Amino acid sequence: MKYFTTLAFISACLFSFGQSNMFWNSYSNFNPAMSGFQYEQHAALTYTDNYPSLAGNYSDINGNVNSRIANHHGVGINYTGYFSPDLSSNKVLANYNYQIDLDKAGKLAIGTGVGYGHYDVTAPYLTTPTSQEKSSSFQLNLGAAYKWKNIIVGFSGTNLTPPKGPIVSFAVPRSKLNLHAQYNARIAEKFQLTPRVLYTYQDGFHEIQPNLTLTYLDKFSIGVSSQLRDNFGVNVGWDILNKLRVAYNYSQTISKLNNAMSGGIHEFAIGYILKSKKAVKLGGTPNF
Repeated sequence: MKYFTTLAFISACLFSFGQSNMFWNSYSNFNPAMSGFQYEQHAALTYTDNYPSLAGNYSDINGNVNSRIANHHGVGINYTGYFSPDLSSNKVLANYNYQIDLDKAGKLAIGTGVGYGHYDVTAPYLTTPTSQEKSSSFQLNLGAAYKWKNIIVGFSGTNLTPPKGPIVSFAVPRSKLNLHAQYNARIAEKFQLTPRVLYTYQDGFHEIQPNLTLTYLDKFSIGVSSQLRDNFGVNVGWDILNKLRVAYNYSQTISKLNNAMSGGIHEFAIGYILKSKKAVKLGGTPNF
């Protein structure tokens, strides 16, 4: 029973495969329209250690480098890695988007991401001729984003060409539909409040990740986040000289699957604005 409970716990957590608790640092990883959309050049790297106290713990990495070219073209390189005792995954995609200036009505970007993914799965609990399988596949993401004043919204489809194979197709998450939104509100001279949300649909399942962050002096931030009905977390960040960001998030499962011994989720992020000729500010700190 203990083994079954642990396996069920890990399986439930796998739904968040490939995305982070501080998802605003990795917008371009799941929406190619966000490459170079909010800032001319930016980059970020996030590392997440999930449930280190459990035998089946796993970690994931999201990295991205993005740039806007000639005011209308956004490009980027994105990496997503996932590592557990039974599954390792590495995906690299190149993003491109075209940005349309709608004057007073805001700005619209439409983008695509194409690349390569490699998967290595070991699943001894499956009744197949072999318990190990390696697979590679073409990767395709599509997305759109819209910006108006202090609002950013985006819609995307990720992993639209999932890998084939009896084991890989079972273990690797299938196509996802994502909707994200954020609003930056200046509530006082030195304070800014930013609510964000990421909604994901996959195989009939719905997941909502809300976040609320308070920023002081456009540098220091503290926030709360959640995956509804599953976990609750807190995050802190520091934007150094408005160029370098360091941030940390801790989340703990609050569902009945939690046995208070999982070790929670630890996420670390670092980001850097490589270049920003224009002061494109939607009411506060950079969102890499």
